[in-house]
Amino acid sequence: MNVGSQISKIREKHQLTQEELGRLLHVTRQTVSNWENTKSYPDLQTLVEISNRFEISLDTLLKGDTEMVKTIDKERITGTIRKEKFFIDFFTGAGTGILVSCLFSPDSAKRTAAIIIGLIMLLIGWYKNAKSYAGLIKRLEKTQ
Repeated sequence: MNVGSQISKIREKHQLTQEELGRLLHVTRQTVSNWENTKSYPDLQTLVEISNRFEISLDTLLKGDTEMVKTIDKERITGTIRKEKFFIDFFTGAGTGILVSCLFSPDSAKRTAAIIIGLIMLLIGWYKNAKSYAGLIKRLEKTQ
């Protein structure tokens, strides 16, 4: 049984309309309808809220719906990738900015220190990028 069917059973058991369930979960009636018709899935936070509110275990709610589990895994991986990309972009961008700004400053101890800091930031960004790419390949292999 899929998550949509489980949500529909829960809603009917508690004599709720899609509109009422949507209000309880802070979503629209259309969203509840899409879940029940497996056009989309609730996010993990909403699944936990359904589990708590209606006293049904997450295991029962998700059991048998391998597509839902795969979707949650992909969303989790995507979120991780975004965080890693932000970190990488920050270090490589800031490092590049520092190095470029040093091109227009006179020779001094501050300039030398800024060049070293800029290079270190670039190296950290490149290292994290390589590490992230290797980790991404491993995570994608696990989901397939």
